[in-house]
Amino acid sequence: MQEINNKIQDIVVTLYKINIDNIDNWLTHPPKPEFWDYAFNIFEIAKVLKRNPAEISAGLKLEFSKFPEYFENVSNMWGYVNFFINPKILLNEFSQINLNNKKPKNQTIIVDYIWANVWKPLHIGHLCTPSLWQSIINIHEYLGYDVISDSHFWDWGGIFGKLITMFKLVIYSQWDKDKKLSEDDTNIYSRINSIIEEMDSKIKKDEPEIAKKIIFLAEYLQNNSLNNKDDLKYLFNTYQLITIFAEKSIIIDNQCREEFKKLSEWDPQNISLWKQITNISINEVSKQLEEELWVKPKYNIWESFYEWIDLPKIWNHPDLIKEKEWMKAIVEELKKNLDIVEENEDWSVGVVFPEETKLSSCVLQKKDWTWLYLTSDLAAIKYRLDNWKPAKIIYFVDVRQQLHLKQAFYIAREVWSELKKTELIHAYNWFIKLKEGAMSTRKWTVIFLKDLIDEGYKRTEEILKWKGRELSPENIKAVTIAAIKYSYLSQDREKDIVFDWDKALSFEWNSGPYIQYAYVRARKILKTPSPSGTRWMTEPESVPWGRGLGWGQIELSQYDKSLIKKLLEFEGKVGETASKYKPHILAQYCYELASEFNSFYVHTPKILEESNEDLKNLRLNMIEKFAQTLKKWFELLAINMPDEM
Repeated sequence: MQEINNKIQDIVVTLYKINIDNIDNWLTHPPKPEFWDYAFNIFEIAKVLKRNPAEISAGLKLEFSKFPEYFENVSNMWGYVNFFINPKILLNEFSQINLNNKKPKNQTIIVDYIWANVWKPLHIGHLCTPSLWQSIINIHEYLGYDVISDSHFWDWGGIFGKLITMFKLVIYSQWDKDKKLSEDDTNIYSRINSIIEEMDSKIKKDEPEIAKKIIFLAEYLQNNSLNNKDDLKYLFNTYQLITIFAEKSIIIDNQCREEFKKLSEWDPQNISLWKQITNISINEVSKQLEEELWVKPKYNIWESFYEWIDLPKIWNHPDLIKEKEWMKAIVEELKKNLDIVEENEDWSVGVVFPEETKLSSCVLQKKDWTWLYLTSDLAAIKYRLDNWKPAKIIYFVDVRQQLHLKQAFYIAREVWSELKKTELIHAYNWFIKLKEGAMSTRKWTVIFLKDLIDEGYKRTEEILKWKGRELSPENIKAVTIAAIKYSYLSQDREKDIVFDWDKALSFEWNSGPYIQYAYVRARKILKTPSPSGTRWMTEPESVPWGRGLGWGQIELSQYDKSLIKKLLEFEGKVGETASKYKPHILAQYCYELASEFNSFYVHTPKILEESNEDLKNLRLNMIEKFAQTLKKWFELLAINMPDEM
């Protein structure tokens, strides 16, 4: 409502010499639209002027009434000025709706998020950061920013010592029965067998559930190998088993540490295993994220990128410039330039923050000269500053990483002056919970994303069958994925969410299928031939109305006006979503828009039989703009629309 907003701004400045930012936030909808279009809240003005709100609202009522070409039926009540909008203003602004991407802002924004761990299949919790991340990328690109998306994947660290140990203990001995184990491998394999036997009676007596898991996993691993259809699940089971062994045995725990040290020292066998393990995760997770969730990063600059200059890579980004931002160099730079960074007698390097920051101390380099996730995040910040000079770096990482990122941001701002021009933002999320409680990979209370989606397909087909409808596989997929993603994106990321199938797949109220059905209904109207046998045209030049044309022949109903007003809110909602990094604002708008359309549809019968051609064409254009807007905003949320439902 740009014309109305500008006029209100002019009036307030003229009367009270006060500039109002974000007037959209000051305009509210009365409970019943038949009373007024908008109510203008003047309480903030009263606070600034320290005057009675009733006195100010009375003065503004008189001033608004002087401009009937903008405001009609103006009244004041308590701290509000209420009014209808002149229909000419409403129609003129409607005719200027533009869903094209905005002009380039010549600003770079980097959006960072964390993948699933390298050994873990995607589970229901991975609806969170990837879905938030992709929607914020899409929205900022729409607004004209140059967006660089980077999945900062954890493909390095002590977990690889565990996985490599397990591969050598169990998997290597099963790949080739004729393979002659080296003396070291034989000793390791003998060790784990003796440890299992030693632990056996104690485990069965004290922890029978752990015993069952060990037996099941050992049998599973011995009867399967890599390169089958469940490669990633195989890695996950490997991790679970070696974690149990390492917790129960100092020998195995030390062996895991030794294998990671060998990996860090470029042991050829361990490097080969590292590449194989990481490749499995890349292939399976990338495919599922892209095909099922519409999530695709531009870059995969993972932790190993900052480990060694010439470390073999399992992805290819030829445009990346490799310079000096690797972890060893970062630690040396921090030691040289920051008093809060201290080297200890055991060769480890830590950070002791000033007391006023209330940040706990942390480690940058361990005593064995290996580094931590904090070190790689600092290396990533430096690399991004040097190569892209971003206005913002937005991190979509869950709430548990708040302390970690506060530490990283503080250190980075202290050492790199370039950050004075760059915002570092942690757009944290809480978690999806099951009705049974929180999930844990170590306790096996996890629903894998693939299983969740497969269950969704079955439920969608059952609901459609009950409703007597039959959809193509593509449309069933669109409805199912929308139900799953929208159930998360429609809720505030700063709150825990309980996933509920009944709510997610509901065709009523606030759900993905409800919004999709409104879209399909609109498209059906637009495809329906008129009673005369001709079809209406959507091209703007075919519409016989505009400013100064046919005004006397068009009388808008309250449902016409309500739908137009809701359509005119979309730019404000996109801006608010981008500024708060909260896609649920845009998702809620999509629901409200769908609801307004359904109300318009119910209360505006026989649209195609309307005798007033101007009014009929206006309403058909409203329906077309509604469908375009809804599809566009679902695309920004990375959700597809079905062709039919």
